[in-house]
Amino acid sequence: MHDDPAIYVPLTLLAALGFAAAAVLQQREAASQPRAGAVPASLLLELSRRPLWLAGMLAYLIAYALQVFAVSLGPVVVIQPLISAQLVFALVLGVLFAHQRAGLRDWLGALGVACGIAVFIVATDPSPGDPSAASLGWIVAGGGVAALVALCVLRGWRSRGPAGSTWYGAASGFAWGMMIVLMKTVTHGLSEGESLGAGAGRMFGEPYLYALLLCAIAGFLFLQTAFQAGSLTNALVTYTVVEIVVAVALGILLFGEKPHDSPLSLLLTAASSLVMLAGIVALARSPAVAGPAAPSG
Repeated sequence: MHDDPAIYVPLTLLAALGFAAAAVLQQREAASQPRAGAVPASLLLELSRRPLWLAGMLAYLIAYALQVFAVSLGPVVVIQPLISAQLVFALVLGVLFAHQRAGLRDWLGALGVACGIAVFIVATDPSPGDPSAASLGWIVAGGGVAALVALCVLRGWRSRGPAGSTWYGAASGFAWGMMIVLMKTVTHGLSEGESLGAGAGRMFGEPYLYALLLCAIAGFLFLQTAFQAGSLTNALVTYTVVEIVVAVALGILLFGEKPHDSPLSLLLTAASSLVMLAGIVALARSPAVAGPAAPSG
């Protein structure tokens, strides 16, 4: 099952569908709340009373479970770009269930994301890598990501409207990009023991599991604040792009998941990445994906 695209690709696409459903449901609830500062406890308390927001939380949990399974089987360099398919699913969900209208640009954006992902997977075909990264690498990566998250949160706290949504979305992307590579290490550690219980016992003594939980919670809180501060457009573009870039970069630097380096592969990888990015931007600007703007006050 390990490194079998026939297994981890469908799992990742199902996770992307879950993330799309969660984002559409939770943004619509979070945007209805007046802004009250950076990640207030009252925001989560109020949202937790709303059935649609809770349904979105359930979708997140299912999506995370599927993503964990996929990451344990395949390379981060491939799996994380696949998650961007959530924008395609968000477009379809918006059209089918939110009665939103999608134009030609929206469908071209969906096609760009889909084609970009397909070519990216074929062109990169990375080596599996080794999830057992050196401690120094983790310290440097963790410190760098933490500093970037702090900078984004500070800028988000000082901003209003779409700019605030962009900065908090970026903070979420950095946190969740780090979370993905930590997830790879934790699932690898669980499989190394003679039994699942032995592997779990060993991982509870390591810092990776706790860092993963911290990144997951922080990213979730920042994304809720991004949803509250502005439209889904800015939040989705920034957190999707930043999360992909961070996860892919760390997968290469920490685990050695090196893509093919032939000139044709590099050219196709670069071209598919640009097409995917253009599709992400087009989809996130679509009325069928972007939710209502947050109220002021």
